[in-house]
Amino acid sequence: MPENKKCQFKTGYLPTYECPEPPLGDSEKGYCIFHEPSKDKDIKKFQEGIKEKIGRKDYDFTGYWFPEHTTTFLFSHHNFKKDASFQEATFKGEVDFVATTFEGKAFFRGCTFEGNVFFTAATFEKEADFRGKAKFEGIADFTEATFRRDTALFTGAIFEGQAQLLKTTFDNGADFRQATFKSCAYFEELKIKGLLYLDNETKFEEPKGADVPFRIGKMLWQRQGEYTLAGEYYYKEKIARRKQLPRYSPERWFEYVLFDATCGYGERPWKVLRTGLGVVFGLAFLYRIVGHIYPSPELFNEPHTLTFLDALYFSVVTFTTLGFGDWRPDPSHWIRYVVMSEAFIGAFLMALFIVTFARRMMR
Repeated sequence: MPENKKCQFKTGYLPTYECPEPPLGDSEKGYCIFHEPSKDKDIKKFQEGIKEKIGRKDYDFTGYWFPEHTTTFLFSHHNFKKDASFQEATFKGEVDFVATTFEGKAFFRGCTFEGNVFFTAATFEKEADFRGKAKFEGIADFTEATFRRDTALFTGAIFEGQAQLLKTTFDNGADFRQATFKSCAYFEELKIKGLLYLDNETKFEEPKGADVPFRIGKMLWQRQGEYTLAGEYYYKEKIARRKQLPRYSPERWFEYVLFDATCGYGERPWKVLRTGLGVVFGLAFLYRIVGHIYPSPELFNEPHTLTFLDALYFSVVTFTTLGFGDWRPDPSHWIRYVVMSEAFIGAFLMALFIVTFARRMMR
């Protein structure tokens, strides 16, 4: 039995944190009734302790372990007059923050919601912090919630269940960089005045609806005059929309080859260059192996063997549609159709590069 007079719980986010509650006599780690991770602890005493803290406006619930069926009505429609800390707290069951008002800062950093959590119509007057890989294992419902003043921080949050942000209001933007959405994410009718931050590490494992946040972000960055960033969001929006097509459908394959791999939906000029170089060098190898590319008799008085450099030269002048001069394809061999195709592809890719490059430069 622990001899300490205070709870021994420690938190990784607040090294100086000390819980003033007495430890339970049967706790192996010396934890109090609030931090003890056991479903067998005295639920009635736990709930009475939470209600007492709320009554005296003590909203420090850092690291608390909430058993199932203990939080359904504890925080619903409540008005938190001061800062509220739920950092590293664990909620085993459903949590109800419906129509709750946080007048001070709301800290949910590193928090774990193992059941559904409802912030429906909740209001966050100041900072709302769900960073530190806050985990939502069930439904995370922020429908018609309002985030005022500060940017809502969901950086690194993990949404294993549905993320519902229908008609959610962000008066100063929202940050979902490095967040992971493993189920459907609903951003429809989002009301946002600031910016929507997403990045390459923002993952939508369920394609349905994943294009919506990127489209919203694109429009917000355009409004700010940040057209390069808007272009990045446009590119990710198009990828998200493509992933919504059936996995092995011809439409999905065709869109990938023609629009993404070739030019990155008009946002990646270097992809056009890479594709062009691939065509030039690939066909140069083909010409060298197959042969049937002959020197012009007007320029070569003696027999000349086609080397790789000759094949590369021929591929370049064909790709750029300069025309046949010192090297020509055998008119009786099928290689001439390959040459014809390379000229067509070259004209297309050169025009595509000009359009894509100009698009980037104008921004």
